Amino acid sequence: MSPLPQPFPKIDVSEDYNPAIRLYGHRFIKEQTILEYAAEFLSVVFSPKWIGKNLVNSPLPTREELDNWPVNLPLKYKPPIKLNLKLFAFLGASRIDGRHEVHKQHFKELIDLLNNSIRSNQERTQEVIECLQEFLRGFQGAGLNRAWCAQAFYPISASLLTKETIWNESKAKNCAPDDWFSTISTNDRFIFYYSTNKRDFMARGGELLYLQLCNVFRTDEAKLHDMASQYEFPPTEADIQQLYQDLCQGLSRLNGVLPSPFDKLVDFIENLDIETHRMTNKTNKNEKKQMIECEWCPEDSWPEGYLFAVELKRLMDSTLDPTERLNLFMTGCVLQVLRSICAQSVRYAGISNKCKCPLGYSWIFTVANPTTQQRNLSQHNLQAIQVLIQKSLWNEDLQENAKRSANKTKSELYKEAESRYAFKLLISLGKKLGIIIPYKGTRGVRFVMTQGLLRYLVVALLQPGERITYKDFLDRLYLHYGIAVEGEQLEDALQWSGLPPLNVTQKMVLNDMLQTGGFLTQLSDYWSIVRNPFISSNKHLGDNRI
Repeated sequence: MSPLPQPFPKIDVSEDYNPAIRLYGHRFIKEQTILEYAAEFLSVVFSPKWIGKNLVNSPLPTREELDNWPVNLPLKYKPPIKLNLKLFAFLGASRIDGRHEVHKQHFKELIDLLNNSIRSNQERTQEVIECLQEFLRGFQGAGLNRAWCAQAFYPISASLLTKETIWNESKAKNCAPDDWFSTISTNDRFIFYYSTNKRDFMARGGELLYLQLCNVFRTDEAKLHDMASQYEFPPTEADIQQLYQDLCQGLSRLNGVLPSPFDKLVDFIENLDIETHRMTNKTNKNEKKQMIECEWCPEDSWPEGYLFAVELKRLMDSTLDPTERLNLFMTGCVLQVLRSICAQSVRYAGISNKCKCPLGYSWIFTVANPTTQQRNLSQHNLQAIQVLIQKSLWNEDLQENAKRSANKTKSELYKEAESRYAFKLLISLGKKLGIIIPYKGTRGVRFVMTQGLLRYLVVALLQPGERITYKDFLDRLYLHYGIAVEGEQLEDALQWSGLPPLNVTQKMVLNDMLQTGGFLTQLSDYWSIVRNPFISSNKHLGDNRI
């Protein structure tokens, strides 16, 4: 077997020469926004998808489908394009230089069609149309500085999930279309004026996270049971079939709980011009051309995938406002990317310095107003993370693989890996989430605990309604993410980071943050209880409550 990471699913990865892609999977990249990681993941969950010719009818493929996944057949899915909806919602708030004349013409046509559909006096009709535009524009998510069709909706409902679509401005200048329909009248014309496979924004990160979950449920159950025992997961999460069922049920909740009239409104706007909708979502002979192929994740990433599955299950099981659940889900996606990079780096860096976190690395978090000593510790820890990632990228086998590329030199591939993936990706995503500061520059960067992160961690590390001691909460932080704040976890993290043991404490501040969030009850100076206050939407709860 190759010493390089093996792919799941088992597809041909012989042309993946970039060391970061070959190490972490195809692919996590710096340019993808937090929202687009989540939206892409949800697009796979809620779009029609296939393994070969077999249609997958559930959020995740069945365990039988996962166990019998054919070789060299990637997962394919087909999200909708919805040009009418995007044009109506985003044209007025898009870059002026990205509004071609044919776009403005069709926008006016949509307004006329909508105007004819509203039964009211003319003055009132105009007011209704403006209100609808403002309402839908309120769901504008990522890409505010892009052309209208390249923007993404905030995915509060599955009806707002759309395929990446980019207007080819240079081609439109060189070969100006006569009107809107000349850009979409045939499949050849559509792909000439619009690109739906560039992967500039929906860059496969969400797909990789989805594949990590699939990878978990086809991993040898003995390995999963050993890990469940190590982490002391309750029976409902140690039972892989039960976890699979709960996760599938939970993922369906991310479809959104907005009233059905909202989805009907979205469909109504998209179908104002039924011909555009039909031409851009053709089936039959063009079906294969419109499918998106997922790539692969490392087969040996199943441990962090298992943790992700458990944490998502707990998040979906908690009775939360749908907007808050979605925001916490985005946080979970980012943390999974960061955890995946670090855990996979440990496997291929060849370091002998071990830590007590099963994932093999540590993150030292400070609080909002740390001492100079605490700030320096976190900064040195991030430097240790950088060394870990660099050592893994310069693994001898990855270097040999990079040399085989016929299109780029080894030096070019490593420059690309270090500028767009790996450590710079970790820093970039951490800053976007607000857990790595300062926001600008790389000097003195460090991890910082925020109320938003702490809220996610309580929901993800505790079952709904569960109560654990403060000490057990610190243990779970370290076991799941390698996050060290104080106590024995911090001592271990200092040793792993190559730092001397120091007398550092942040206990009272972290206590205050938990108490401010309504998650902690102080029973005495030495005894505190951390609680997940959200009740379960399922009948069964964990057995390990205090």
